[in-house]
Amino acid sequence: MGRAVTVVASTSSRPGIVRFEINRCLTGMGHERYQAGDEILGKRPVDDLARYLFDLGGIDFVGVFSNVITVQSTGEAPDVDRIVDVIANLHLHYREGTEASNNEILSVPPTTANRRVYLGDLTNTGNGIMALTFPLGTSYVAAYAKQELGDRFDFRLFKFPEALGQAMKSDPPKVLALSNYSWNLELSYKLSALAKKHDPSLVVVFGGPNFPVISDEKLTFLKQRPAVDFYVELEGEVGFVDLLLKLEASEFDVDAFKQTKEPVGNCSYLSGGELIDGGIERIADVNMIPSPYLTGLMDEFFELPLSPMLETTRGCPFTCTFCVEGRPTYSRVKSFHIDRVQEELRYMAERVNGVNELTIADSNFGMNKWDLATAEAIAGVQSEFQWPTLVNASTGKNRQERVIETVAVLNGAWVAGSAVQSSDSDVLDNVKRSNISLDAYSDLMDSMNSLGKDALTYSEIILGLPGDSKDKHFDSLRYAVDSQVNRVHMYEATLLTGTDMDSQETRDKFGLVTKFRLIPGGVGSYDFAGEKLHVAEIEEIIVGSDSMTFEEYLSCRKMNLLIETFVNNGLCDEVFAAMRTMGLSVFELLAVLHRHDELYSEKFQNNLTRFLDANCAKLFDSREEAEESVLGCENFDRYLTGDLGNNELLEHKARLYSDL
Repeated sequence: MGRAVTVVASTSSRPGIVRFEINRCLTGMGHERYQAGDEILGKRPVDDLARYLFDLGGIDFVGVFSNVITVQSTGEAPDVDRIVDVIANLHLHYREGTEASNNEILSVPPTTANRRVYLGDLTNTGNGIMALTFPLGTSYVAAYAKQELGDRFDFRLFKFPEALGQAMKSDPPKVLALSNYSWNLELSYKLSALAKKHDPSLVVVFGGPNFPVISDEKLTFLKQRPAVDFYVELEGEVGFVDLLLKLEASEFDVDAFKQTKEPVGNCSYLSGGELIDGGIERIADVNMIPSPYLTGLMDEFFELPLSPMLETTRGCPFTCTFCVEGRPTYSRVKSFHIDRVQEELRYMAERVNGVNELTIADSNFGMNKWDLATAEAIAGVQSEFQWPTLVNASTGKNRQERVIETVAVLNGAWVAGSAVQSSDSDVLDNVKRSNISLDAYSDLMDSMNSLGKDALTYSEIILGLPGDSKDKHFDSLRYAVDSQVNRVHMYEATLLTGTDMDSQETRDKFGLVTKFRLIPGGVGSYDFAGEKLHVAEIEEIIVGSDSMTFEEYLSCRKMNLLIETFVNNGLCDEVFAAMRTMGLSVFELLAVLHRHDELYSEKFQNNLTRFLDANCAKLFDSREEAEESVLGCENFDRYLTGDLGNNELLEHKARLYSDL
């Protein structure tokens, strides 16, 4: 039996006073606000409430006017949670016409209502663990909710779908909240839809960056996924608490609440086919969010093979159209206090178990003034705990002097580099990207390479960005290879939901040609509620445009494989060092190999052909076709074992290694 009323407390401007707004939702009658205090409390006089509240001690005034109950304490502020429980207990007994002793009224509310809220940042596990990091985003949401709502709900965090499935079977939640990224959308949605099938009263909430920004596209997204009751956008902490309070006031009757069409901050939902959008607002001070580490929420994950994840800043000042954080709403960078960061690092170091890596979630680590303090804090725990030996972080896109200084502090643990993406100014303009100059980039690589023999560097290049061509991509690769980085990370341009590059305007302007494919490793098979759940995560990539044919795209992929084979991992370091000493270009040597197939052995040529065939075979015209190619395949089990569905670049690099 649930509480008949929800009492929402708000602190008065006068010290020692708290006002309680009482809301009630009657099944089948929609959401109503009871205005009369006497009616809310039943037929008995209000002084019954005063008597019980006085028994709590420390209270000298209780008054009821309209729907506001005012309680004034003699000293410190009243215990809000206790007062809420007393009012709810009292009303429950009035409603049922039962007598109750003081102890019953003043005790824990007589309710067996389901107050469990499960939050999942799920990863596919069909072919190994796809996302090897702590569930940081959902843990922030849970930490803030616990701070604001106390013990009114039982919050639990999940990373693995198997554990979530078991918990939902033994202790079903009232609310299931799942994060949505490009790599786990199908897993999160299929699991929630199946859960909703078995328990139609379950409230399903999604959150995360994989969501449109245009109203019509939001409407389509939610219509295509009817199991999602609410979508919390951008920073989810405040919006999720607002949503829980409104649902609680409606006794978790989703249909009744949606009929009110009441906006929820940072949240979208459908009401009778109409999109109700609560607008977007960022958190003014991220330090209002408790640390999920220091509050113990993350403790269970230290026993798992996952990398602790640290966030020291939120936001990104850059406007890259291919990135979700390139949107204006992310432009202001906000930082967590360094004292908190230091405490979190020590907390992690004391508990980490067999994992050498620390992942930093910041978008531009190393370029901000506070990053050096973070690096020094990391160096401190390295000295004491010999952890972390590897720091994984996205390098800041400018202020290379500060980046170099930060790299030096971390004793070779941070593999720093430059996310160039393209060296062509027109391509960079098309994606609203600004890079450091060629000279500054060379200085950055030289400085990091000079830090010692163990220093590692990388550069990132994306194939197929708007306006890219074969010649421009080759120039970008030359730019990276001849700068003497240890690795060149080569990616294909992916259209992420909610980015400017994903817009129809950009597609039309540059004549983008796209295909759909399985995300490498994005598969899984799970037992849930007595049913088998097969999952394939699909992404959309650019394979051509007005400036690049599909054949040129394949030619670029061939060059990517040659660089992956001969440059990355140092197979030919001594040869390349000798060439550079003589003033020769390593990239030009690879370009010769690219042009002259007659230089290859038969086995080497066969593997190159297989690589290009594999690139073509993985591509489909629609998301549905790509998904069916995996889930409808009689060899689906081979995707789970890793025989199929791998990263073709790395797979064929290994084959070429064996030939050499």
